[in-house]
Formats: sequence, C-alpha cells, structure tokens
Amino acid sequence: MLINKKFFQNIFKTVSYGIFKIFYKKVEKVIDVKNNSEIQVRDVKKNGDFKYQVFALDNARLYTDRINDTAVILKNEIVEKASFQFRVHNSKVYNADIKKNIVFSKGTPRLKKKVNGEVLSLLTGGGGNNNYWHWLFDVMPRIAICEDITNIDKINFFLLPSNKRKYQKETLDILNIYKDRQISSENYRHITCDKLYVTSHPVVRSDNATKDIQNIPTWISNWLKKTFLTTNKKTFFKKIYIDRSDSTSNVKHLRSIQNEEEVKKFLSSVGFEIVRLSEYSFQDQVSIFNNADTIIGLHGAGFANTVFSRPNTKIIELKVKTHPGKEIENLAISNKLSYKALKFDLIGIDHANQFGHINVSISELKKNIN
Repeated sequence: MLINKKFFQNIFKTVSYGIFKIFYKKVEKVIDVKNNSEIQVRDVKKNGDFKYQVFALDNARLYTDRINDTAVILKNEIVEKASFQFRVHNSKVYNADIKKNIVFSKGTPRLKKKVNGEVLSLLTGGGGNNNYWHWLFDVMPRIAICEDITNIDKINFFLLPSNKRKYQKETLDILNIYKDRQISSENYRHITCDKLYVTSHPVVRSDNATKDIQNIPTWISNWLKKTFLTTNKKTFFKKIYIDRSDSTSNVKHLRSIQNEEEVKKFLSSVGFEIVRLSEYSFQDQVSIFNNADTIIGLHGAGFANTVFSRPNTKIIELKVKTHPGKEIENLAISNKLSYKALKFDLIGIDHANQFGHINVSISELKKNIN
C-alpha cells in the first residue's frame, strides 16, 4: 500500500512539474550580470575588506525551495550570483554551479504570486527558517548591506525565510519592519514584483560555505550591537547556564548532555542561573548576555547572543571532542571575549553531523569556572 502511495505521488509530481513548465516555460539559460543592462549591480564595502553586491531587477521572478535553492529569474533566464544552490559533499556545504539549480530540472512548480512594489529578499537557505544563529548572521545583515544603496523605509515588502517565531517577529519590529511589510517564503515560494532587490551572502563569500560560516565578519557583530544593544537594559544574572531543553530544533535529540541534571544542580549551587532562552523576549536575551560575566552551555545556536556580550566575558562551550566547528570560538575571539572549550568523549554515534551526546565532568567544570 505504501509503495502504491509513493508511486502515485511521484506520478503526480512529474505531471504537475510538466504542467508548470508549460505554463511558466523552461529556464534554460544563465544571465551573466556583467553583460546585462537590465540588471543593476551595486557594490557595497563593509570595513574595507568585505565586498558585497546588491542586485536590482525590474519585473523579475524569484523561486525558492526554501532549503537549498533560490533562483532569481529574468525573462526565463536565471541570474548568476543573485541565485544560489547549496549542496553537501563529505559533510561540507558548498555553493554549487548555477546549472545545478533546481529550476533547470524541476522548473518553478508553484503558482506565481504578484507582489506590487519593491521587494527585498532576505532568503538564505534552510538555516534561516528556524535557526536563531542563521537568522542573526545570515538573514538580518542583508538589510544592512541593502541600506547602503537604498532607503530601507521605502521597501514595500521583505521576503523572509519565515516570520513565525518570536525572535523573528521581535527583531523585525525593532527595525520597523512590521507584519504589513512581511511576506514569508512559506506562502510566497514563487513571486514576481515591480522591483526585486537581492544581496550576496553576508557570510559565505566562497564556494566553501562550511569554512566561511566559521568566521562571522566583524562588521556584522558591530551592526548587530549598534542595532539591538539599547542603552535601556534591564539588570539580569551575572552567571548563566544555557539550558537547551526548550530547543525546537528537529535534531535536538541528536546532541545532548547525558548528565545535565547533575550539571545544572552543581552550577546552581555555585550561583549560576539556569536560563531557557525561549522564556525571554529577544531584547531581554540581549540584556542577559550583555549583563553576564560567565556563560556556559552546550554547543548550540543560543551562543549567537554572545555577540552582545561585553569584552572579557567568560564563555565556556561544552562539546564533543570530535566536533570540528569553531564558529562560537571565533565569534568570541573577534568580540574580545574570554573563550574556553571543554571537550568530552562522544557517547554513542554521531548522527547527522550533530556530533552526539556527552557526559560532562563536574570536576573539570569546577576547575574551569573558578
């Protein structure tokens, strides 16, 4: 029965893809932006060393699968550099050749929706949909890049990976991008508009995305501080432990501290506040991390908030010994924080590159917090 259901689903997909290809025509060519007068390309420099591009197109289309591929299309030709197609090989994420974009094989199999006015795309791949780290460092900085070449207040709509989560709504509100100016790719996967703005990726500047995301450009940290670190801060805790039990990640069960209750009991006994970030507003999270002198937690997106921490704040990241990532360490170093990784043996198997489960040594923890 299951085989028959899958068979008919595949038949339906094949037929529907074919109909959409007939209706919207095939995408068969690639536009070189350097040789097309219909595409405005503006260069943007940040801190001198970081160079970006903003693409402005009249009456263009945009199609996204919301995970790996986004295609900017002008007259049924895909626009190179403005489009992206992320792939994974040997656990490494990279931006593949433009010809690998999904629109060449599957077309644009969603009803096209007309959006009147100017639209700025903040799409960045699947991470932007529900990951706090990617929202702060991949999605939000596109606004900063674009505001160097146009008045953001005059943008009619912002095409977002998602706008369901509390932190997404709150950060956008602070930027005066209210709900009436938001369109989500959940409902707008295929659009056309009067003018479309697309920026190059704020962090990924080469074909090796896995390498690039290890190093958040300093200008992004500075912009986030300037934008969200207000002077009217509440007073919060001096020592915090990030409790990830409230995580909504679909891979949460693949990365954990097996003796977390023991860890929390010990840390509470020495003055640490156990903090579940989802229980606080975005602005309160900013204040919590700005107030804290010591921050401890299991590797995770919550450490993105250390961008708001004061210089010399002590950061202790708990992780498995085989974890290769240095994004949290590098973020701490670039923001002049005091960073320490406590690494422990892997328990069980590393599933889906989430790097598995650990037991935290209380004696090791005690030694490093004193």
